Amino acid sequence: MHAVSPPGARHCLQKPSSPPEAALRPETRPGEEHTPGRLLACAFCLRPVTTSAARIEVGGAHQHTFVNPHGFRYHIGCFATVVGCVPVGEPSAFWTWFPGHTWQIELCGNCREHLGWRFHAADSEFHGLVLDRLAEVEDAG
Repeated sequence: MHAVSPPGARHCLQKPSSPPEAALRPETRPGEEHTPGRLLACAFCLRPVTTSAARIEVGGAHQHTFVNPHGFRYHIGCFATVVGCVPVGEPSAFWTWFPGHTWQIELCGNCREHLGWRFHAADSEFHGLVLDRLAEVEDAG
């Protein structure tokens, strides 16, 4: 993950809207300690997207490298929850990287850069985010 925008990244000229950072925090029960993890944001505009605590394993690993039908290689991480992404298009099972799951492209809800995919099956849903399109940011909370 990059701490700054990657070279050639398109930057937004407008300030991001107030991020729903509270929605990124998993709830804890009284007396239960919880580490919220590091805040992960869109590397292009720094809008909060998820946290390191939302990382999950799918198919035995958190990180995967895949190639799409056009030959583009993506190194993704799997996350249980996101708040800063917007799914676009109809769900598709074509060339799915996770058998039994449909996918939809997910864009940054602020600058509309492609950040990854939402994967959905009858009994599960997760987000595969392109790791070099995320940046760790300081949590202001």
